[in-house]
Amino acid sequence: MNKTLLLLLLLSTIARADQPTAASIAAATTADVLTAGLHSPDALTRATAARVATVRNVAELLPQIREMLATEKDGVAAREEIRALALLGNDADVTAAAAQSAKWPAPMDDALADAIARRGNDALDLYHSTLADSRMATHTEFFRQLLWPRSGMLPVVASRVLGWHDSKAWKGLLRTAFDSEAAMPAGVMTASVGVPEDEIRFASIWYLVRGYAVDPASIKDPLRAALLEPREAGPDREDFGRELLRRMLGGERKDDERWLKFLESDDADQLLQNESQNVLQYFTDAEYRVRHNRCAVQSAECKVTKTRPLIGRAIPGSAVAPPPFILPSLLPAGLADAIINDAHCKDEWVGVALATVDAAGRVKELDLSHIEMSGRCRDALATVIRMSLASPLSLRSDFSGSVILARGRDRSLCINEPPPSERVRLLHAGGEIKPPIVKRRVEPAFPHDALAQMGGGAHVLVIAECVISREGCVRSIRLLKKAPFADINGAALLALSEWTFVPGYLDGKPVDVIFNLTVNFQAR
Repeated sequence: MNKTLLLLLLLSTIARADQPTAASIAAATTADVLTAGLHSPDALTRATAARVATVRNVAELLPQIREMLATEKDGVAAREEIRALALLGNDADVTAAAAQSAKWPAPMDDALADAIARRGNDALDLYHSTLADSRMATHTEFFRQLLWPRSGMLPVVASRVLGWHDSKAWKGLLRTAFDSEAAMPAGVMTASVGVPEDEIRFASIWYLVRGYAVDPASIKDPLRAALLEPREAGPDREDFGRELLRRMLGGERKDDERWLKFLESDDADQLLQNESQNVLQYFTDAEYRVRHNRCAVQSAECKVTKTRPLIGRAIPGSAVAPPPFILPSLLPAGLADAIINDAHCKDEWVGVALATVDAAGRVKELDLSHIEMSGRCRDALATVIRMSLASPLSLRSDFSGSVILARGRDRSLCINEPPPSERVRLLHAGGEIKPPIVKRRVEPAFPHDALAQMGGGAHVLVIAECVISREGCVRSIRLLKKAPFADINGAALLALSEWTFVPGYLDGKPVDVIFNLTVNFQAR
């Protein structure tokens, strides 16, 4: 009996050893292996196989993906199968993917929308036919992906979206253009400020206020004439924007009880939160006082800052241009760690990788040679990055560029995608969003060469923008301000990658928060 049990256990172990794993599927090169992964009883392995098909454009797997998606019970695997079908398949496949997505929580439609945006030329038609009535909440991201780097399509896209009278799509397109400093077509904007839909007019007016506050002379006829044309009173939030535009175009500034009352409302709080001085310069003195009195928080508890001022000679840093895209991107939870652990990779690393991607965000070329690490870690990291779908930071971004990669020794890469029941949102701390709190701060090593060059008493700052994940770890580090010493920048980034946090919170739930972190190097 004991021998029989031992034999069964041995056979079971051998059988399990023959089963594909997520890590082995991520490195797979043949359709047969990927097919086996798609039919694995392990959900992460199925998800990985579908992701490999997506990033390597393995269209021959579409029949198996259709089959698996029709009966899929796991949300993570379903999300990757939906992505693959929507990006690689034909119009019927997109329709089928949308039907399956509707069976899952609303955030699944965001993944569907992202895949459709990456298709390119037919994405706008598919938005109108498939996504317009969906539960997607990522309209800005959709249009940024769709127009990357096709900014020349903006007039056509803007005309069609406005013609659909789709306020969500219109607001997303305006946000995309504003964030990318791309001017919307004057003719389309002229039409948009006169449409019947309140939300479209309101969004257009405030896009113009914020976009042209620095140089209102750039607003030309017929848009200028349309903005100055007398009209019946409408909603306060829209009409106050029109009043600011009138002033921007040379009109007299004068106090009005209607505006003073509006500026004390909750609507104004929501609209003008963190408004730039470029816009506030067009307020009257009385309007400015109303906003200041409503927003300012005076505290008598402490008259000095919590941190001591820096002393000694300051060494100036320099601003750093943003990367063209985000790499690595979020992967199914556990996949990145599985790939790294399967390679027995415990190295730390910090450096700049060079990458080239296609219009869908698939990695086509990758150079990790400038980053010091072992060969097994380099291979594992390359696999993780090639499993990613790059997302642009601007619709003007290039398809090639550098990205910063930093990882503390034996640390997670911190790129787990949230479960399909939760939306992927990048938020800035402030207002209702409770900021992250440092749990573990790692002090950077002070490179000896840089210390000698700086001299005693000098100090220099390194500032990085990071995403503090809902799990409390640091990902997507990018330099905002660098020191003139490469070793110091590297030491700061490596240290920041090891910090841990109590995550930011919104409505009592942890969320991903964009957070700036500053490291001070002071020579004693």
